[in-house]
Parts: sequence; structure tokens; C-alpha cells
Amino acid sequence: MKRLFLILAMAAVTISGMAQKHEIGAVVGGLNGLSYKYWLSDKFALQADLAVGLTAAPTSTFMNGTNVTKAATGNQTITNSIYDFTINPNLLYHFPMTEHLKLYVGGGVNFGLMSDIRNTDPDGILGKFGVNGDCGLAFDYQRLVFAFDFRPGYGLGFRDANTPHLSFFDWKLGFAVRYCL
Repeated sequence: MKRLFLILAMAAVTISGMAQKHEIGAVVGGLNGLSYKYWLSDKFALQADLAVGLTAAPTSTFMNGTNVTKAATGNQTITNSIYDFTINPNLLYHFPMTEHLKLYVGGGVNFGLMSDIRNTDPDGILGKFGVNGDCGLAFDYQRLVFAFDFRPGYGLGFRDANTPHLSFFDWKLGFAVRYCL
């Protein structure tokens, strides 16, 4: 009986110690979808968002290192309405400002699928890869976390090596609400 009590007590301590390591919720704004954060330590966290987004982005088309857009339009970039489905993992460092308010900075990558919103051709769907920074504020209230972040980035849309790829700045603003498990 003592061993069973000891095992249950150790499991309760382990579970209570892990309770604040996971946050799950939703993000809206430039990204709309699910948001998950895993705390690696008191100051470092890995945040991943699985989301869809819509961006009006100035794009340039490149093929074999040549800027096809500027050659065709006389040195002008074209603004496209791009929708995307991305996974965006970021490593974040948190600076505590008060007991409940934290400033964070970091960066990561994003990858997935993208297309111009006017596109109806299934062959017009491109793969997407990009890098981004991430900075913002997080406020925790009991077991809820409210976060606002800004993610400047740069992305590429591509199909294969023999077709043109898109190059664009990928700016996102997001507001997330997550629950601490």
C-alpha cells in the first residue's frame, strides 16, 4: 500500500510539474488556425501554428536566377492576393516584464502550400517555404494566455526547378488565445 501511495504521489508531482508546459488554442489575424506552445525552460518556448492566411503581397517571379517579373513589366513588382496553408514553428525567448506580462522575440520557418486567390487551376498551387522573425507580448491570466505578435518574413513559392517561383515579403500579425494544460 505504501508503494502504491508513493507511486501515485510521484505521478501527481510529475503531472503538476508538467501542467504549465503546454498551451493550446487558436490564432486569428494574418494567420487563422491552431496554436500550440511547448515550454522548454522558464524563458525558452517552441511555438507552432497550423493556419491558413490571406496576404496582399508584392511578388517577383524568378526563373533560373532571372527576374521574369521586372523583364515583363518594366521593373515593377506585381501585388498578388495570396492565400496559404502553413505550418509555422518558432523558437521564442521570453523577457518577463511583470508577473503576468512577457515580451518575447525569436524566429522560425514556415512551410506549406500557397496560391493566388484568383487561381482556379490545381496546377497553380505552389509549395511554400520561408523564414520569419517573431516578436510580441503575452499576458497570462490564471490558465489563459493572450498573445499578440508580429511576424516579418520572407517567402518563396515554388513548384519545381523548371518553372518560375515567386519571391515575396510575408508579414503577419496575429492574436492568440491559448489554454495552459
